[in-house]
Amino acid sequence: MFQANHIDRALLNAYTSQDGQPLASLLEQRRLFLVFLRHFGCTFCREAVAEISEKRKAIEAQGMPLAFVHLGTEEKARWFFTPYGLVDLPRFSDPDGRLYQEFGLVRAELRQYLNRESIVRMLGAFLHGHFVGFPAGDIQRMPGVFLLENGEIRKAFRHKLVSDRPDYLALATPT
Repeated sequence: MFQANHIDRALLNAYTSQDGQPLASLLEQRRLFLVFLRHFGCTFCREAVAEISEKRKAIEAQGMPLAFVHLGTEEKARWFFTPYGLVDLPRFSDPDGRLYQEFGLVRAELRQYLNRESIVRMLGAFLHGHFVGFPAGDIQRMPGVFLLENGEIRKAFRHKLVSDRPDYLALATPT
């Protein structure tokens, strides 16, 4: 079970955004609301990004800048985030899942995505236009959401099921 609250600074320095900014430098400047996605074809990730897009102003109004970590390429990420109006936010490609592992986001077991609750939630997401797309990256990697401050995790939501739906505003509220 993941226990650490402090994240390896050397690892954070190894990841740069689409604009070349190291993840560690974002943490030096302020707090950060960091969202880890599964893959760009994931129904629930599409739903999550749409919800975050709707709540972006409220999250940022709490002094919580947003950033994303994904498993795909920058080219696919730009294509994915554009319709949601989030293409301007920092995003970090982690195709090997090293950041995911550092944050305690494990690979899913079959029961975590093939279960009654997830199937029902998927049908609901479909009704809202969040359809399945082509996967890009490790489709078994679990997502998560973190409020970071001074290189430490202050709040965390690590999905137990791929269909879990965090309360983004509550997570973005500083402690």
